[in-house]
Amino acid sequence: MRPRPPPPSAMDRHHHQQPPSPQGEHAAQPRCWEEFLHRKTIRVLLVETDDSTRQVVTALLRHCMYQVIPAENGHQAWAYLQDMQSNIDLVLTEVFMHGGLSGIDLLGRIMNHEVCKDIPVIMMSSHDSMGTVLSCLSNGAADFLAKPIRKNELKNLWAHVWRRSHS
Repeated sequence: MRPRPPPPSAMDRHHHQQPPSPQGEHAAQPRCWEEFLHRKTIRVLLVETDDSTRQVVTALLRHCMYQVIPAENGHQAWAYLQDMQSNIDLVLTEVFMHGGLSGIDLLGRIMNHEVCKDIPVIMMSSHDSMGTVLSCLSNGAADFLAKPIRKNELKNLWAHVWRRSHS
């Protein structure tokens, strides 16, 4: 009969532990877009004609750690884009805006501009018919969000910036 090996010491048990499972302590830690994009802030140009909606969406975006540049209409947004072409990372715009330049018109200008065409444009509207969504996407929009906008929908906007930078 062979002698039994001595019981493992506390030190031995510590060295032979399995690594934490995906459900363990490491999986619960939130990750930031900084790991993937190598930048501290993502600048979102928010284009919304309604003051209260613009304020609410601005607050939601800021809560998700985005830097927000608010624009009251399409003309103001286009002026920002022309002045700050390399500083805007993403455009979030209402589809139907009164006052001349609609969201679809703004999208067209962006997609036809040599520098701006690489900026992802996300359209939003409370009119989310299939025709509206298809029109936005077929004209180059990266995504469409139905209003009312929720924080959960805004948390991962950074992925559109990542996708454009890796395509």
